[in-house]
Amino acid sequence: MSEEEETFIDGGKIMSLFSHLEELRSRVIKSVIGIILGFFVAMAFSKSLLEVLKRPLLEVFPPGSEPLHFTGPMDVFLAEIRVSFLTAIAATSPFWLYQFWRFFEPALYKKERKYILPCIAISVALFLTGLSFCFFVVLPMTLSFLVQLGSEVAAPMITVVDYLALLSLMLFGFGFVFEAPLILVLFAWIGLLDAETLARHRKAVIVGVLVVGALLTPPDPISQVAMAIPLYLMYEISILIIRSWFSPKKETA
Repeated sequence: MSEEEETFIDGGKIMSLFSHLEELRSRVIKSVIGIILGFFVAMAFSKSLLEVLKRPLLEVFPPGSEPLHFTGPMDVFLAEIRVSFLTAIAATSPFWLYQFWRFFEPALYKKERKYILPCIAISVALFLTGLSFCFFVVLPMTLSFLVQLGSEVAAPMITVVDYLALLSLMLFGFGFVFEAPLILVLFAWIGLLDAETLARHRKAVIVGVLVVGALLTPPDPISQVAMAIPLYLMYEISILIIRSWFSPKKETA
């Protein structure tokens, strides 16, 4: 088959390498354009967005105090750019996740394409749930623990650069980690995994989620465990879903 040739089987399309790369390029460009547009919109509200994002920090400081500081003349401007970029990624997640899943659509059979839209919806919901869980639950606990721990030896002076770096790592760490159940179910759908295999590796997974929690959160036990627990619970939920959806099909095959 030449680079330009494409074959159709049962409504699915076997694309050449060139066609795959062209499709990938198109989806990436569309996603980047969407994020850039979202960035410029967010820049108009960057100061208000920064006020919203620092609320978890305000909760652990005395009322009326300013928890964030800057040490360089460009720090606040760069912080506003970073806040706008983070907001754009979160706000446009339905669009770039849509592009991500549509990239795989040509390789699917016609009967499988009906699952694309549910996958997009679930993927967006999981990503936004991860962001929300981190911002409203985990981040306040983490900041309270870290500020209290640090206050025992020195007066806290948190720079806006350091705070946004922590915020970025934790928010998007949780956002992408929460996609794990969907990924596991998809692997089971295409035959790479089954419920029994996942169940046999529970001990290794417990170690793995703790390692992931340590890599994607600050070096404190609260945030590490706060990420590890829901990640492991989602692993167990994935096993139940895979067992209920795919095991009967295997038995009757």
